[in-house]
Amino acid sequence: MSLSLNELKNRFGKIRLIVSDIDGTLVSGQNVLSELTIQQVKELHRKNVMFSMASQRVHSSIVPLAKELGVKIPFISLIGAMIQDAYGQKLLNKSVIDKKYVERALRLSEKSYVKIALCYNDQIVYTEDNSVIKDFMSRLGTTYTLVDSYENYVDNVLEIIMLGNDKKAIKHIQSRMTPPFGLFLKVKYFRSQAFQNVFNLEIVRKNVNKKTGLKMLAKHLNVKKDEVLVFGDWYNDRDLFQFGGTNIALENAVDELKDMADYVTEKTNDEDGVAHFLKLFNDSRK
Repeated sequence: MSLSLNELKNRFGKIRLIVSDIDGTLVSGQNVLSELTIQQVKELHRKNVMFSMASQRVHSSIVPLAKELGVKIPFISLIGAMIQDAYGQKLLNKSVIDKKYVERALRLSEKSYVKIALCYNDQIVYTEDNSVIKDFMSRLGTTYTLVDSYENYVDNVLEIIMLGNDKKAIKHIQSRMTPPFGLFLKVKYFRSQAFQNVFNLEIVRKNVNKKTGLKMLAKHLNVKKDEVLVFGDWYNDRDLFQFGGTNIALENAVDELKDMADYVTEKTNDEDGVAHFLKLFNDSRK
């Protein structure tokens, strides 16, 4: 059940860490970080409240945002596969997929004519035969690197992404990557929201998600669950909400997340929803 504004304000005094999703939440649809957002996050720092981010983006694409916001603590990238600060001084987690599973995924994708790319902390690599990946699975701020072959890129992979228009082929690969590998991998199948008849697979190490990432971050910072406030808008933010003590959904969030939220902002990400909420928070902490 959603909290009233007064009930929400009563929780503000104990909050020590605020974590926000990025795309659809912290930045606008044009991938812009507003001046008001920057101002309010820096005000949080002056009030000794820590701020971080949790995103599906690769680590390197979040670094400029972290520096612009003055975020010194680690942030969560690739939905939890990596947790590190913007300056490379503190690495809390790097969940690398074993080389043999990467090689298996490459063999299966080639047999099934499914497109595949490999994600690292600083880039997503693809071959010419798989070039449509960057158009159909665009991730804002990410560097896509064209390589001649995947042969020299099977080590240190944090996520494997696949797509195709043959649902049976995608589901077949999912089944072949699950048992007995389900003990070590998480294989997520979903239909593209942006493109009709395009089906996707995302493969990461087992137990990699925003919830476990946030739990690691909170432990590192010695912050309790009820001292954490989180912002989100999309289905993968459900994991954040499972650990956050106070959960805030943006007005543009999916209904399922709004149902889980303690409070829904009046404004969308394009209307600076996070910044206006942070102003309310900062004003209450004078």
